[in-house]
Amino acid sequence: MKKLYPVVFTETEKGFVAYVPDMNIDTQGGDLAEAVFMARDAIGLMGIDMQDDKKAIPEPSRIEDVKRRVGEIVRLVEIDFTEFRLENERLTTAS
Repeated sequence: MKKLYPVVFTETEKGFVAYVPDMNIDTQGGDLAEAVFMARDAIGLMGIDMQDDKKAIPEPSRIEDVKRRVGEIVRLVEIDFTEFRLENERLTTAS
């Protein structure tokens, strides 16, 4: 199940903070590309945790409805929860 979640990126002295409003989670990266990767990872982990707990994964907000401050960047981050789970299981069993 593929979804596109809006993520708010804020530049800091050390890189970028990524905030996912639909899941109320933060992560960060040393540059924008790493912050996007970390946001996808955080969304995926939160989503499979919710599935395991039999909770509904929140639907993504519309990007135009996401509040942002001056200088913040809002981008859509794609996640496929089924594929993320499979990849996560492969990594876990390979360890």
